[in-house]
Amino acid sequence: MMDDWEWYVQKQNKISVPPSQIKQPSAWAEKEKAINETFPGNPYFTKQNGSSALSRLMSASVNGRIEELEERLAQERDVIPGMITTGTVTLVYAPSGAGKTVWILGNLFQSIRNNLIRGSDVIYFNEDDGAKGVLQKAKMGKRHGMNMITLANSVDPNLRKTDDALRMLDQIRIEGEANGKIVICDTLKKFAPVLNKGDMRDVLHVFREFAAAGGTVILLGHCNKHRSMDGRLIYEGVGDLKSDVDNMFGLDPVNDKFAAYQELLVINEKDRSQISFEGGFKYKQTSAVVQYEESVDSVEFMSTDDISELKEKQRAQINIGKAISKYEDEYVLLSSVMKSNKMWSQSELVDLLRDEEVNPNGCTRKKLLNCIDLLKGNNLQLERRGEHGKKFYRWVPM
Repeated sequence: MMDDWEWYVQKQNKISVPPSQIKQPSAWAEKEKAINETFPGNPYFTKQNGSSALSRLMSASVNGRIEELEERLAQERDVIPGMITTGTVTLVYAPSGAGKTVWILGNLFQSIRNNLIRGSDVIYFNEDDGAKGVLQKAKMGKRHGMNMITLANSVDPNLRKTDDALRMLDQIRIEGEANGKIVICDTLKKFAPVLNKGDMRDVLHVFREFAAAGGTVILLGHCNKHRSMDGRLIYEGVGDLKSDVDNMFGLDPVNDKFAAYQELLVINEKDRSQISFEGGFKYKQTSAVVQYEESVDSVEFMSTDDISELKEKQRAQINIGKAISKYEDEYVLLSSVMKSNKMWSQSELVDLLRDEEVNPNGCTRKKLLNCIDLLKGNNLQLERRGEHGKKFYRWVPM
């Protein structure tokens, strides 16, 4: 006996559609049909290699490449120990003059000497140097078997612009030669406008495909001139960049340019490693008695104890930044009044607020004390005296 569903289906199959209701091909479809007839193989309307779009999509699944991916992961190695591995895209940013190039060259040369990587696998795009700097670094790189390229003076007329370099990297990947190669872009903003989302997305797509083929990309970037309100580094570029790279590290310098050593605390913004990197580096600053090559050769990791001290220094810098941004008038008052080595009691400093010549900007007691709290332990050295521990301060330039 026929059930209701079978009866309904048979009835629907008998219904014919009037010719007037048959949907005619759109003008766009007719145009594409003509193009397809003129240019056989149009991927939008024909099968490629006898395969449908669905089967091509399924064949692109990584299911059939699991062994290949496992083999590639098994070959993964450190480029910078514990921080950057092969097959990744990493952004390292720092303030201008902090020593990004010294840091990356020092680490690369050490990795080459320790047989972690081969110098011949390194492709260094130096787009942030003058002629003298290019020559100096090229000589250092050559001694380690490394290839340094400066597009402005390239002997290849088809390799003069960053777009040319990106096309060539893409071609290297297509030709199957990206695996094991390590590309350094110094600096990223020479390859794309870092504040343009569209351009950055296109450039990062090239780098990500290169890394997916077994290559490694290290991008060197800059910070904004000014820190955030809480004294932290601000990367110069679109926020989407962080989601497009595998690793993102900041190098926060905690010494001034006149110190014998520059100390860099690594800020871990993003790290896809199983164990997030935490540490820092130091190197001899180039000076009248320290040559650039000596600075590069002096780059070294810092110990756990040193890192603790670095964090204290960074915290002091952050607090000074907060004091200057939130309590600028109070900071100026303290720094100008306390120039001498004299110790000032807290009550004496508060009493100064009544003097209009000393306090022309109308600083208040509350704001002055807040500023003092932020500067304790860095610009202000605290000493307690007497039976009740009265507070005295001395100004310490930093």
